[in-house]
Parts: sequence; C-alpha cells; structure tokens
Amino acid sequence: MKGDSLEAVYKCYMNDIYRYLLSLLGHPQTAEDLLQDTFVKAYEHLDSYQGEKVRPWLFKAAYYAYVDWYRREKRQIVTDPGLFAVIYQAADSGPEETYLYEEKINHWFKVTRALPEKSRQILILRDYYEFSYQEIADILNISLANVKVSLYRARQTIREVMKDEL
Repeated sequence: MKGDSLEAVYKCYMNDIYRYLLSLLGHPQTAEDLLQDTFVKAYEHLDSYQGEKVRPWLFKAAYYAYVDWYRREKRQIVTDPGLFAVIYQAADSGPEETYLYEEKINHWFKVTRALPEKSRQILILRDYYEFSYQEIADILNISLANVKVSLYRARQTIREVMKDEL
C-alpha cells in the first residue's frame, strides 16, 4: 500500500467497504460516513501498516469504525456459500433472472440481521466477501476456532430460516 496512492486504494476498495458497512448498518448515509471514517483512520494509522494484504487491513479499519460508531450511538441494528455464486452466473442471464437472484441476496441480508452481531459479521465476511478464516479472525480480533464455530452456527440458522426458499 505504501507504493499505491491513497486515492487509488480508495477507488479500488471503496465499494466493497461500503457494502460491508451497509450490510452491518442497514442505513446508506451512515455507511457512507463510516466509509469516510475508515479511510481517514487508515490514513492516520498508515504507520501501523506492516505490508499485509491491503483489503483485510482496510476491512479491519472499517470494523473498528463500525465498533466506534456502535459504542457512540448505543444502538443495535438488528447460508449458504453457494448462494452468492449464483448471482455471478446471473450476469449471463436475462434481466428477470438477474432481478430474482438479487432479490434472493437482499433477502439473505435481511435474514442475517436476526443473527447475533458477531455471527452476522463473520458470515458476511466469509460468504459474501470471501475472506479466509484467518483473515476474519484477524479483522475481528477473535480466535480461528471462534470464527469456525460461529460461522457453522450462523449458516445452520440461515439454512433453517431459508430452507423453503433455497
């Protein structure tokens, strides 16, 4: 990242970070605010960047921006991994099929809001953003075993809720 300009990094990762924050918050304006906070914090803490992959490092900054916001506001806003692979196949389909797949994804996000906070974050980071288990553990500062157990339980819950729809 030190070789890249902050503007280039922002352009490359802003959409992913925004969608992640939006999936946690459910509120577009707050997600935009936290997106800006994420990149401001990333810039301010550039000295802590140790050459790791940029994307997980930025997601960790986004996570901390979210945690800070959550603590300030004191609000609680309240799968199947193959589900997201289908949306990419829909790009070759007609507009009707693409719409139906997008509706399924949107419904998945709504269902995930019923999960406990940590489980929802783990599920979104793994199944939607395709981070590795270790990257998720690093982003959320939890153990690898905790990631695996929480992910398993979250997927079980999602499957149970969506069993008639999958």
